[in-house]
Amino acid sequence: MDSNDIFSVKRFLMLFRQSLTINMKTIAISVAGFFGLVFILLIYLQLTTGLSGWDNKDSFRVFVFLFFAIGLIYVGMAFPSFRSKGKSIAFLMFPSSTLEKYLLEFITRIIAFVVLMPLLFWIAANIEGAFIHLWSSSMKDHTFSFNEPVSKFFSRAPNEQWEIMAFIQGTILAFLAVFAGGAYFSKSPFLKTMFIIMLTGFGIFLYIHLLGKAFDIDTYGYRRTGILFIKHGNVGAGAFSVLAMIANLSLLAISWFSLKEKEV
Repeated sequence: MDSNDIFSVKRFLMLFRQSLTINMKTIAISVAGFFGLVFILLIYLQLTTGLSGWDNKDSFRVFVFLFFAIGLIYVGMAFPSFRSKGKSIAFLMFPSSTLEKYLLEFITRIIAFVVLMPLLFWIAANIEGAFIHLWSSSMKDHTFSFNEPVSKFFSRAPNEQWEIMAFIQGTILAFLAVFAGGAYFSKSPFLKTMFIIMLTGFGIFLYIHLLGKAFDIDTYGYRRTGILFIKHGNVGAGAFSVLAMIANLSLLAISWFSLKEKEV
């Protein structure tokens, strides 16, 4: 089989340019809206909590909240052409391979967001900080930087490295779950995916609770010895990392075959 039938850089760039041209207005409105949201939200929070008491850590907490809140919604709306029959047919009939279409959505929905969103927040937060500092000089720490929180997170002790991996795998799991939902569901993908996630989480919690009752953990002291449940947090983080990695690979497969199924 010719490799061009699988992936062609020329076709992929053509597909990317077409998508960029069609969504240019939406992208511009979204970027402007994000800047406005960060600007207004930071000013409101700083005024309500006191300008003199606001620091870089508080701004970073706002970033983390927006990163997951906006990111999950944005990634959950992947494959927007599948929301209507006409757009779906046009997208599937476009002269490009399945891999090229899949990579376009994966790059623009996940990679681009993870790379560009922190940059946009950094710019917006520093512009807002300069503005609020001119308005009220009582806010000393008006600049925003990722250096302190990021270096603190990755400079943990060697025995806590699994916790870092667990956080990274958990973040990837959240984004890939809604991404797979966008590929699988045609109507209201984000809401349906969140419902399935909540239902699955409740089922796991109920299973663990019933398992604990069946083994009578409190009576026999299994909770303290760690026989039934993982005792050390580092071991638990390692187990979660491995399970999350398996789940991530499964979600990639689900999203891929969902796209393949629609092209049949």
